[in-house]
Amino acid sequence: MADDNKTALIELLKYPVTVFSILIALLIAHQFLGLNFGNVTELSASGIKFTQDAKGEITSLASQLNSATAAIQDLQKRLPAGDAPTPQAKAQIFEASQTVSNQTAQIAKLTNDAPGDTQKTHGYMWIGDYKNGWSRIKLSAVDSNEPVSVSPDKLSAGNEFKVLGNMVVRDGLPSNDADYYTAKKSLGIVPVGSKIRFLGQPKGIDREFAVQYWVEIVVL
Repeated sequence: MADDNKTALIELLKYPVTVFSILIALLIAHQFLGLNFGNVTELSASGIKFTQDAKGEITSLASQLNSATAAIQDLQKRLPAGDAPTPQAKAQIFEASQTVSNQTAQIAKLTNDAPGDTQKTHGYMWIGDYKNGWSRIKLSAVDSNEPVSVSPDKLSAGNEFKVLGNMVVRDGLPSNDADYYTAKKSLGIVPVGSKIRFLGQPKGIDREFAVQYWVEIVVL
């Protein structure tokens, strides 16, 4: 193991400009974006690993960027008319804020870091909008990619599903107010294809443009 670490360090030292650039990028992200990456747990030729605290920060930043991008794209479509965003546009912007790219999902995915820890990572996740049927549903049966079709009142604690997107997990159920999901801390990402179990029944929150369902989940 010691020889492997030494070899990895030698490989890194072959590329001082790359290593220096990464460190500078981290400093800039902290100074200007307020992004706190936490402690570095591993520096190797494969990359840099951070503590669990950083995953929530990375997730939050990616979520905000996705939401802003979707909002800008919608604004560009409506110019120069200057009309207010349609309910569909609002729903799309919200969806962008709750999902991230595959690259971000791999960096910020929820894991059980403590060896032998039986306490699974859990939190609240948006699963889709429902009104006479699901739209933007993010769940499927465990053994298929077919989106869930049963109504929210038929779903309950103990149900297991597969996730159809790289979903943001938050530390509590959002309140139906101006802050909404932004008031809840991002814990990390459940990557697409992951299996989850419901810890309760989904709760609907009426946001005028859509009734959005959230549920407390545990990652299997």
